[in-house]
Amino acid sequence: MGRDADAPPAVDKRLSGTHRRGSFATTVALAAVLLTLGGLTIYGNLVTTRTTLAQSEALAVDAYFSEARNAISVAELHTRQYQLEPLPTVRVRYESATAAAREALRQAARSDSVDARADAGRLLREHDAYCAAADKLLKLVANADPDATRLDRSEVAPAFYTLQHDVDTVARRYHDVAQQQVAQLRQAQVRMLYAIVVGFLVGLLLVAVIWRLVLGFQRRLALQADASEHLASHDSLTGLPNRMKFHRELAETLHGPGSASSLTAAVMMIDLNGFKAVNDSLGHQAGDDLLVEAGRRIQGALREYDTVARLGGDEFAVLLPRMPDTEVARQVAERIAAALREDFLLSAGPVRISGSIGIAMETDPVDGDELLRRADAAMYRAKTTGSGVTIYDAEADTGTHDRDQLFEDLRAVIDSADPQDQLVLHYQPQIRISDGAADGAEALLRWRHPQRGLLSPAAFLPLAEGTELETPLTRMVLDRAVEQAHQWHQQGRPLVVAVNVSARCLFDEGFAKTVETALHRHQLPAELLCLEFTDGAIMTRSQQAVEVLRSLHTLGVQVSVDDFGAGFSSMAHLRHLPATGLKIDRFFVRDLATQDDAALLRNPTELAHSLRLSVVAEGVEDVSVLAVLRDLGCDHAQGFGLARPVPAEELLAACDEAERRARLGLTAVVTNHEPSGSTVPCR
Repeated sequence: MGRDADAPPAVDKRLSGTHRRGSFATTVALAAVLLTLGGLTIYGNLVTTRTTLAQSEALAVDAYFSEARNAISVAELHTRQYQLEPLPTVRVRYESATAAAREALRQAARSDSVDARADAGRLLREHDAYCAAADKLLKLVANADPDATRLDRSEVAPAFYTLQHDVDTVARRYHDVAQQQVAQLRQAQVRMLYAIVVGFLVGLLLVAVIWRLVLGFQRRLALQADASEHLASHDSLTGLPNRMKFHRELAETLHGPGSASSLTAAVMMIDLNGFKAVNDSLGHQAGDDLLVEAGRRIQGALREYDTVARLGGDEFAVLLPRMPDTEVARQVAERIAAALREDFLLSAGPVRISGSIGIAMETDPVDGDELLRRADAAMYRAKTTGSGVTIYDAEADTGTHDRDQLFEDLRAVIDSADPQDQLVLHYQPQIRISDGAADGAEALLRWRHPQRGLLSPAAFLPLAEGTELETPLTRMVLDRAVEQAHQWHQQGRPLVVAVNVSARCLFDEGFAKTVETALHRHQLPAELLCLEFTDGAIMTRSQQAVEVLRSLHTLGVQVSVDDFGAGFSSMAHLRHLPATGLKIDRFFVRDLATQDDAALLRNPTELAHSLRLSVVAEGVEDVSVLAVLRDLGCDHAQGFGLARPVPAEELLAACDEAERRARLGLTAVVTNHEPSGSTVPCR
């Protein structure tokens, strides 16, 4: 009985041992599943990460070689163009393209791939050989050397074809490698999925947890892959397609299955007028905000299947794949132009810009680069003529040579310090409204071109704006105006001479010293010089620009805000700047006969006086408005109604005539009001 009594415990022990062995086995099995899943997960992560990195590297190398191939083709295009039109601008574009190709190859040479570095090194040597031959050819072409044709055939063309064939082969090979990496990444993801399904069936709850973790990781990998692809083909600021993606979509549109339909493709090039002023005046953040909003407005004016891309800077391109005719394309462009003309409400303040739009239609079989070039030429014509929207015209848009020649003529005049005095200053008198006396004049630039005659500023100043000529031209005008003001001062007629100054000078640390040197050299009292900056320039929040203004104020030079109220005006910001006066934009003066327009002018005038700023009203076409300006508190006035701009030697006579007209206008108004016995005193 004792054995029988002991039997149950023995069974319990066996059952307990079996349970323990089962639990242990289960635990071991779960641990094995966990370890296996962990190992598979770690392995899969390593493989996926390695494959993703390899994919990213392959895509980057593919992009570098593709960029180099495109740049080499562009360089060859400009080489051929230079043989037809040996212009400096063509030479500059050629050099820019070769530099871009060289930089892309150097980027590829820094790749982790040994083969890519070797290919890039070889292509760099071939590219240098081609550039050396091409440079020699361009030099011969520039010198009209008949050996240019021989050199082209014997050296340049073979070098280009060798380079082109090699870079095409390399680019295609690395494109295939990139595609293979994508396929490998997908295979790795599929293998991981199978492992997770098996683990789920065996490990139940534990595997389910691991499953969720891995799925989350997979989703992150997929999102990262999509984000990488999106970043490679889209502009990081606006989120719009970039130049590479736009070229790809344009090529697909021109040569794809639908290219044989009756509808044609149209390309637009859009340049933002006034963007540089916003960027320089309100800061780069404001410029970025403006670009984002401009891209959104352009996109909003298009159809669902149209494409807008940011090519760089303030330049956008639009692809209209199915256009029935030119008129429909123009209507789309007009919608875009209207959207861009509306005020932009930025965090830095409201701004107003416009757009210059060039349209090129696929009227004949052309490639994407040629269509873009045509749209760009039309856009430039729209920008220079101020027409807003222009459609490419083969005859009208081949005038770039004329513009380039005028630019080179201007460069030659500035570089040579203008020994023939082609750049001349005319002066427009400014009268003091309180007594009608002429006590100042504004210097206005003209160009006596040897072949074209006397050119107004609108004919040549836009060519210098935003280029390396802008600052030296401003300094030349400044020096001549100071010299002339000194001559009038010596003649016993001290006049305050106002000079329009480029916004770039506010970011030139040496500009204040330039002004001081000019005043000292010509012995002109500083208070007889007034430097006028546009309100867009002087409203800048740049600390460097503020320091330049303070330096000018320390010299005793007057600083005035020109065209006040035309764009960026902010009286609150002006109170923190060392300005001495402001010039009311002619828009406010034009229709002063109405009470509403007078009210518009009264507020800024009173605010200016509260800040101890003098007020000049420009655009006075009729002397009868002088009394209104006097009543509103304006201090000075100028305009065609008083005197037109005249050469320096005629200014004193023009001042006398302006005084006579001003006093006649003011006296006539006083006489008309004498019966009532009420006149408004001058301020």
